[in-house]
Amino acid sequence: MMVRMPSCLRLACAAVLAAGLIGAVGVPAVASGAAPKRCPAAAYGPRFYAPGRAKTVALTFDDGPGKTTSRILSILKKHHVPATFFNIGENAAAHRHLVAQEAEAGYTVGNHTWDHPDMATLPTVRQAAEMDRASAEQKSITGSAPCVFRPPYGDYNATTLRLAQHRRMAVWIWSVDTEDWEADGSGAAYWVHRIIRLAEEEGGRLRNPVVLMHNQPIGNPATALALPTIIAYFRHHGYRFVRL
Repeated sequence: MMVRMPSCLRLACAAVLAAGLIGAVGVPAVASGAAPKRCPAAAYGPRFYAPGRAKTVALTFDDGPGKTTSRILSILKKHHVPATFFNIGENAAAHRHLVAQEAEAGYTVGNHTWDHPDMATLPTVRQAAEMDRASAEQKSITGSAPCVFRPPYGDYNATTLRLAQHRRMAVWIWSVDTEDWEADGSGAAYWVHRIIRLAEEEGGRLRNPVVLMHNQPIGNPATALALPTIIAYFRHHGYRFVRL
């Protein structure tokens, strides 16, 4: 799937919100007896850089859960690195145990829509439904709705931003694209080295990079193989790993 950044022209076009926003109904939560958290109020607009005044880096994984999610979780745990997972709702529904593992391990679990459409091409009601159905699925698994949202392809308009804000979801894009999805399930050395190079060359130029990677259903072994080296690079260069 081709990753593209949002058009600035779209942001200049105000969109009118529908009077009634759709809310999906989820099945009962399977989380523990802890009270569901309430997301803080979200500011309007996209964010591209990791939080923190010092050198920080946020590792993010889109489109999961998938075949390499468990491996990625194991690597993050081994190296004591926080991360953020932007799951697609229909994939979360198919791999509920992996979403539960992400949440139980303390990683941020975010909304990446129900089935990965280009949000900027959809009317308000359909955009709302994409967000709400994915949030309801996550809440049914973890007991809490997501507080962060990433639009597929990084594409959005004013309607997307206002719907996310209304749902108390901060919108996070990225500032470093490893283009790992192009490996298409391959773990070949070429793809591993390419992912590492893009992460280091692009991320190393920034003080607070947000790094985009994937763990789609077919699996992304090249990403898992590259991850320890990427972690070592940022740690060696004085970055602190953060969640979104």
